[in-house]
Amino acid sequence: MSTRREFLSQGTVATLSTVATGRIAQALTKNGSPSSARTMKQYKIPRTDLTISRIAYGCAMLGLDWNSPDFVARTKPLIRTAYEQGINFFDLADVYGYGKAEVALGEVLRESPHLRSNMVIQSKCGDTFADGSSVNNSRVHIIESAEGSLKRLGTDHLDVLLLHWPDSLVEPEEVAEAFDQLRRSGKVRHFGVSNHGAAQIELLRKYLPMPLVANQIQLGLAHWYVIPQGFKGALTHGTEGVTVLDYCLLSDIQVQAYSPLRADNILKSPNLLNPSPDAPPEVKRAAETLASIATRRGASTSAIMLAWLLRHPAQIVPIIGATRPEHVVESCGADSIELSRQEWYSLLEAAAGMQSSRVI
Repeated sequence: MSTRREFLSQGTVATLSTVATGRIAQALTKNGSPSSARTMKQYKIPRTDLTISRIAYGCAMLGLDWNSPDFVARTKPLIRTAYEQGINFFDLADVYGYGKAEVALGEVLRESPHLRSNMVIQSKCGDTFADGSSVNNSRVHIIESAEGSLKRLGTDHLDVLLLHWPDSLVEPEEVAEAFDQLRRSGKVRHFGVSNHGAAQIELLRKYLPMPLVANQIQLGLAHWYVIPQGFKGALTHGTEGVTVLDYCLLSDIQVQAYSPLRADNILKSPNLLNPSPDAPPEVKRAAETLASIATRRGASTSAIMLAWLLRHPAQIVPIIGATRPEHVVESCGADSIELSRQEWYSLLEAAAGMQSSRVI
């Protein structure tokens, strides 16, 4: 858990390919804002009435200095660019930017109140950085966190609230009480989890009076479950691989993929977007496969990596966290790419070939 927290506070966005530079430049005006809004394909979150863009924008704002006095000012244009590119699903957490990410989206909504009715806003609770980076999924903390998020956002309700991390001391009855109170008050419409395994979800479901509609896990081409060397059931991200993905698909729980482009995850996955000169041959071959498909498709390698997730029948929702408007536009290009089975499996085989270079 500490690995991702360090990642949230210190991580930087991976260098993106410029294969689609010309196309991106045409989509931007001179001041770096989208010249016109685009339409993006959408999904319906199971067991809800929420319709969301199939790419979400994650407001963690990786790579920016959360203590910077211009954090909010630098974040707002990214939110607007994402919206103009057809994204209506915005993912936050009460700890992103120590609350500043929610403040930034809140300012956008105050400046353009009409946007709220067109947005699906999701936040997370449970982190307590202030008292030693622990997890607290108690009734009191969940309610206080949700109310704090609403205040910073300047809205009267969250569309979705997720438990950010599993709490080893969780008392599911308290989670149920908190969720029920927030739902009855109209402050939160739907609930889900993040970084939870199948058994942890089942424990909560035993007590909850409402469904868990989403599970946000780290997932992407650089960290995927594969079958290297003929062995079945191999996982590349603990219990968040094939077991949880298939469990969520079976249980009508939406899978949201955070860090879909990031390479240096908990298993130190190789960087496919910009492999180092001393990268193992398996990594370079995988990067070459990715670049070849990107060139043939006239897209960036990052867009192809996102399109690879979008091709999966589980309707995985990648959460992008680009920190430059042109990179937001670049990533949203994945929505118009439909990979063939041959392309999808060639990338999977390339990922499988990297297994021998992983450092665990």
